[in-house]
Amino acid sequence: MLTSCTIDMKNAATVFLSALVAALLPAGAFAQSDTYFAGVVQHPATNIPPTRVVARYELPRMPGGVNDFSALESSNGVDVMLMSDHGFIVTGRLRRGYGQSIEAFDVHQRVPLLDENRVPLHGSRRDAEGLAIGRDGRIYVSFEQHNRVDSFARLGAAAESMGAHRDFERMRAGRGMEALAIARDGSLYAIPERPARATYGFPSYRYRNGEWTGSFRLPEDGQFLPVSADFGPDGQLYVLERERGARGFRSQVRRFHIRGRAITEPQVIMRSEFGQFGNLEGLSVFRDWSGGIRMLMVSDDDMNASMRSEIVDVAVNR
Repeated sequence: MLTSCTIDMKNAATVFLSALVAALLPAGAFAQSDTYFAGVVQHPATNIPPTRVVARYELPRMPGGVNDFSALESSNGVDVMLMSDHGFIVTGRLRRGYGQSIEAFDVHQRVPLLDENRVPLHGSRRDAEGLAIGRDGRIYVSFEQHNRVDSFARLGAAAESMGAHRDFERMRAGRGMEALAIARDGSLYAIPERPARATYGFPSYRYRNGEWTGSFRLPEDGQFLPVSADFGPDGQLYVLERERGARGFRSQVRRFHIRGRAITEPQVIMRSEFGQFGNLEGLSVFRDWSGGIRMLMVSDDDMNASMRSEIVDVAVNR
């Protein structure tokens, strides 16, 4: 089903003021305080650089009334593909304003994910979580209930099975294949939210030459769990992780170099406070017009009226 609509500007004054304050504050101002306005809270003792939030934009209800977005992809921070864990993909364009604020989201398409018989996915088989797009435009989607990864030649095409690693069937339903990322050499990496068995860190799986093999182990960091991943324009792997607490969700992004099955020590480049953002589940890393690296993230509202579905745009400072 294809739908087209324009989402009107929201909270433009707030976004403008946030960008203005961020521009006027001296360098390092956010690192010296536990309060924030446009930047992510950073405590000096953590040794994490202050992170500037370029824009926040709350997504109004999509056609069909479902905003539980679990993934997004964007190569330029403007053209965006969002994926719902109710089994559909939305494409559109972010309208940017002063200071790169997001003023609206123009929806171009809303397309259901199809099974191998071209029937829209339904029930627990539609629980889509990870999204990655190859250089040829092929779409890869991971599912965390019936743990698997399917590929689609294009939007609206039938699913094509990519086979499985022996660990896939051992993963817990709802805690399985969460994150997907494609490296420069075309290798596809999948990371579960929970490992298939008790082990150190989070195992990953690499798909190359038509076969799944075990790959690097993502090191643990407290109660954070991996929910999304993307290889940035610098060739490094960025992993979005979340922790659930009494005051809501806390998110962080760690960055790694990957060499085959080897992974470097992590660099934490963003960490939020509990409740500062919603349930951030999707991550896409891009290079902006000035050459800087930015991270576009989307939160899942879990079909809960008290939660918000929003896009968050964050500048990487180093």
